[in-house]
This record gives sequence, C-alpha cells and structure tokens, in this order.
Amino acid sequence: MNDAIGYLRVSTREQGRSGLGLAAQRHEIEAFGEREGFSIKYWHQDIQTGAGKDALLLRPGLATALKEARALHCPLIVSRLDRLSRNVHFISGLMEHKVHFMVAAHGRDCDEFTLHIYASLAEQERKMISERTKAGIARSKNRDKFGLRHPRMRSKAFRRRFRMLANAALSKAAMERAQAYRMHIEWALRHQDRFGRPVSCRGAAEKLNSLGISSPLGGRWNSVNINSMASRLGLPMPPVFMPLSELRDRVRQLFKMHPEFTVRQVIATLRATRPVGEIRVLRLLRDCRIAAAKDSPEQKKIGWPLDRNTVLRIRINSIWRQHPDFTAKQVIRKLQSHETATIPYVQKIMRECHRATTGLRAEQRRIGRRSYSPHRGRS
Repeated sequence: MNDAIGYLRVSTREQGRSGLGLAAQRHEIEAFGEREGFSIKYWHQDIQTGAGKDALLLRPGLATALKEARALHCPLIVSRLDRLSRNVHFISGLMEHKVHFMVAAHGRDCDEFTLHIYASLAEQERKMISERTKAGIARSKNRDKFGLRHPRMRSKAFRRRFRMLANAALSKAAMERAQAYRMHIEWALRHQDRFGRPVSCRGAAEKLNSLGISSPLGGRWNSVNINSMASRLGLPMPPVFMPLSELRDRVRQLFKMHPEFTVRQVIATLRATRPVGEIRVLRLLRDCRIAAAKDSPEQKKIGWPLDRNTVLRIRINSIWRQHPDFTAKQVIRKLQSHETATIPYVQKIMRECHRATTGLRAEQRRIGRRSYSPHRGRS
C-alpha cells in the first residue's frame, strides 16, 4: 500500500470539542484509503475557518501536512474539498504548485476542471452561510430589543421541554460520536492482559494510544472515555477489580494459614473470578506482616526485612526465648515442620537473636554462650 497524509478540519471550537466532524472525516478518509490502496502515515487537523487566502498562516496543521506531503512525495487526502479550503484562489494555487491532493468524496480520478467547479461552489456556499448567519444574528437582536422571545418570559413547561430536547440532542450527539469509534473500541477490548484475562479499560486506552489514534476531542484515550463509550454502545465491559474490603479479608485469612506465601502464590490460591491486582495484594500482605512483627522487639533491633519469612523468624525467636538451650532440630520440631525451616537457616536466626538480646538471666547467659555451629544438633 502507498503512504498518504490525512488532513482534517472543522470551523469552530464547538465542533472540535464534540469530535463529530473530525471523526466522520477520519472515517471517510480511511474508507477511501482502503478502497484505493493508501495507508495514512500521518494525521493533521485544524480548528479554523476555511475562508481567506492566507490559509497556511492561520492553519499550522495544513502547512505541516503539505510540507510532509512534498517531502515524502505522497498525496494529501481530505474528505471533502471544502475541508481543504473554501477559497478558489488558494485551491488553484495548490494546483499551480503541483501539490498532489485527493478528495475522498470525488474519487481518485477527479480532474482539475471539476475541482475548480467544486471550489467555486464551496466559496459561494461560504458566502451564503455568512449572509444567513448575519441575518439570524440581526433578527435575534431585534427580538431582544423589543422584549420578544426573552428566555425569562418562557413558561416552565416550555423550559422543561427545552431541557428535555437539549438532553436528547446531547445524547444523540454522544451516540454518534461513539458509533464513529465503535470499530476502534471493539478492537481494543478484544485484547487480553499479561495474565490472560480480558483487558481493562486502561489497557484498552493504552492500545489505542500506541497506534496514534486520537480521542474524539483530539487528545489521548483514558479509562474514563473508554468506559463511557463502551457502556453507551452496549459492548461487554471488562471485569472490575474485587472490592478492597473483600480482598483484605481473604488475604488475611490466607496469611494466617500460610504466612510464607508470596504475592503470586496468594493470587493463585485465591482463584478469583475478578482481577485482584498484584500491587494491591502486595500492600495487603505487607500490612499483615507489619502487624505480625509489631510485637517482636528483635524485629527492630536486628532489622529483619518484611518478607515471606517474617512470621517464621518471629516464631523461631519466640521459641528461642522460652527454650534457649534448644538445638536447631528441636526448634524445627517445635515449629511442627515448616518448608523453609532448614537447620542452617534456624541456626542463623538463633545466632542473630542471641547477639541482639540483652538483660538475660544468669542461667540464660550461661546457656547462651554456646555457639550454634552447623555441627551442633546433627547427632
């Protein structure tokens, strides 16, 4: 497929904020490119009137699009000729300078004579629009001058009906805007995250942003506008995260039974139908470990880290305080078999407890002088 530059334009900021005109133009250009074998490499847009001969000064997007089209030797595609300009002199100047542009509404093989005619019609239409707008403003001023049709003189029923019609118009415009982006949103929501689950609204927004597809307002996609458009179109929504209160209770119960579990082990054991999130599980596990280590003075003295062995170290320290003459095997037997409680690891923890403990009784000091060597307790 051949490369091409796409150009979009609307006349007012209200049209730019709604995104209806921009989305419709983009859809027409993309459909034209698929029919004629063009791939749109770059997109440019402007929110500016089509009047005037100095269009390049008022519209930086058009100037950039023409510059790239000349540099890449590719055509500039617009949906309709009046989106390029409503001035005959400007369009004829582009033809004189051999700027290759195509109009999706007129097809690929439209000759210069036909384009001149359409340019003249577009300029005449602009003049008629201007005249009608000025006449409407003057008529509105005359009505306000004589106190006619003033909003405060309207009845409550009229204002209520007016608000209903306004809300209906806004809903219709939002639905049209969502329909213009239905294909992109459906494509983004069909993906999966790294765990094989349906992608979230945030992940779908990142997919669209990675392809350079702008939102209806011309900015970046986020989870809010993806969620709003998908719900308006009736598309299947991604599963929401498990409530924090429910997840906290389940993590605490699992921590009591298996304090040595890591984040991935907790998620695999929960087998939740809804996503839980690694960061949330990590924070909840850390809170459980902090609560378990709060009553251990050796935790602060020695500076043990908060990890999967936090509860194991605290239990070894508690057994050592009650029975300082125990060997590593006796401590492991007292722990009732723990998968990470090996003899060298228990001896290491007991040595750290002995070095950090002060103020022992004479009997404890006498017994504690013995070193916990790797050979002790293996007989």
